Amino acid sequence: MTTSQSGDSTPQRFFVEFDPAPDEPCPVVFADDPVIILFFQSWAYSLEFGGTHELAQAAQYLKTKRKIDLRPLFKYADRDIETPNDQREMDRSWQPATDLASCARAVAEAWTTPDDTLAPLIQGYAHLAPRLLELAAMCDWAATHAASPDAEARVRMTFLLETPEARTSRPAGY
Repeated sequence: MTTSQSGDSTPQRFFVEFDPAPDEPCPVVFADDPVIILFFQSWAYSLEFGGTHELAQAAQYLKTKRKIDLRPLFKYADRDIETPNDQREMDRSWQPATDLASCARAVAEAWTTPDDTLAPLIQGYAHLAPRLLELAAMCDWAATHAASPDAEARVRMTFLLETPEARTSRPAGY
């Protein structure tokens, strides 16, 4: 399993892993903090529960009007494993790299060419499109560099809500 990193100096909180692990590390890195992807994923997923944030509305518009299948973006998991269910969720978050690449590119394209309805919903979130294009490039790279030519490259997105420093400073039993 290979994990892609961020190219900036912010603490790593969003991870992209590949399976089967390529023989070399992914040369594509996030040029800036990729946590904006998690932010969008979370608001997009909140639609299922009546989310009304502008990013939830943007996701609804992409899904219904632009016909973008957002399901690949909804497959992600928390890296902070505390229960067997957490581990199962993390194990279930693997998906075909090509599916996630297609989804990420479609959302990035809509983001960079918004119409009059989408534009006000995504104002202030222009930094999402470059991160999604980097994610798509990582998935493309994994698909062409799988350790086994017969294996379909899979990708898993995971996150940590707390920085590593905050996790080590928690009181015992927390």
